[in-house]
Amino acid sequence: MAKICKNCGIKHENSAKKCAACGTPFNDEHIYAKKKKYLIIAICSVLLLAAAIGLIIFSTGPRATVRRIMNAHKRNDFEAIVDTFPDFLLESEVLDSEEFLRSTEKVVGSFSQYIFSYNIEKAETPNSNERENYLELFSYFGGENFDESEVEDITIVWVNYKGNIPGFWPSQGTRFVVFKYKGEWCWWPSNINR
Repeated sequence: MAKICKNCGIKHENSAKKCAACGTPFNDEHIYAKKKKYLIIAICSVLLLAAAIGLIIFSTGPRATVRRIMNAHKRNDFEAIVDTFPDFLLESEVLDSEEFLRSTEKVVGSFSQYIFSYNIEKAETPNSNERENYLELFSYFGGENFDESEVEDITIVWVNYKGNIPGFWPSQGTRFVVFKYKGEWCWWPSNINR
């Protein structure tokens, strides 16, 4: 990094003791200016790193999955909803997949007309009995396509939403069961039970 004379603005080598053009001696202010610049760069780097980590956390995980689902419902994006289902559910030999997808599309279409806003209340890990029940449910519908060892996490996310959904109070709450399967966050629809 070059030193710049504060008197005449000429650049010099970092090792220069005084300005070759005007003779102004270089003092500690030039060193402090250099340190200040490095400090500013370091602070900006830390802030950018923190923002990147925050963005990754915000855009992945159980809460992000529920945000994707709720936003897809609001904009009537049936394909985005289907993308959040685990493959083993859509390939299930136990479930009538065509009927399930038809009814899901109908629900998404209805729901999108009435929901105004939502907020995620909390996310919690199910207790061991609940977790075992979910794994049995996944296994029942997934059959040979389901591999329990690929389930990394199961989370219950509670959501409150506001809207005028016929047959419901103006403000409702619901829960989503989301889980990480084969590295991807998936949603287990509440209408799929044994």
